[in-house]
Amino acid sequence: MKNLTKLFLGLLLAGVVLTGCKEAEELIEVKFPANYEAELDVTVVPSTSAKATNGVFSVNETIDPTSDSDFAKYLNNIRGITIEEVSGLILSVEPNITLTSTVITVSNANHTATWEFTNLPITVGTELTLDNNNGQWDAIEQILLDAEIFNLSISGQANEENAKFVVLVSINSEVLANPISN
Repeated sequence: MKNLTKLFLGLLLAGVVLTGCKEAEELIEVKFPANYEAELDVTVVPSTSAKATNGVFSVNETIDPTSDSDFAKYLNNIRGITIEEVSGLILSVEPNITLTSTVITVSNANHTATWEFTNLPITVGTELTLDNNNGQWDAIEQILLDAEIFNLSISGQANEENAKFVVLVSINSEVLANPISN
C-alpha cells in the first residue's frame, strides 16, 4: 500500500510540475508586430508585340524578414506567425490609367501568394484588395516562417503606354516567440 501511495504521489507531483512548466513557458512567450512594406515604382512601356495596344510592366523587389529587429532577435524561437493585413495603395500615377491585367505576387522558393486584377482603373489613393480568399495569407505566413529573403512583384498590362505609377504593398503580421525555447 505504501508503494502505491508513493507512486500516486509521484504521478501527482509530476503532473503538477509539467502543468506548471507549461504555464510558466506560456508566461514568457512574447508577441510582437513584424511589418514589411515596399514601394514598387512601375513604368509602363510599349509592348514588343506588333498587335498589342496595351503597355506592359514588371517590377520585382526583395524583402528580408530579418530586417525587422525583433524578428531577427527571436528568429530561432518563433512559434507562430499570424498575418493581420496585406494591402496595396496607389501612391502616385501619371496619367490615370486602367490596369487591364495585373498580378501581384509574394513568393519564395517554397510558397507563392498571388492576387489578380482585371480592368481596374487607378488614381492616387486607389486601394488594392489583397485578401485571403485563396489562402494567400497562409502562404505568406509560411514564407515568413521560412525566414528567407522573399520576392514581391507586380506585372501586367495597362491601357496606356509610357505611364508611371507607384504602389505601396504592406504586410502586417504578429509573431509569437518563446525566448527560452530551442
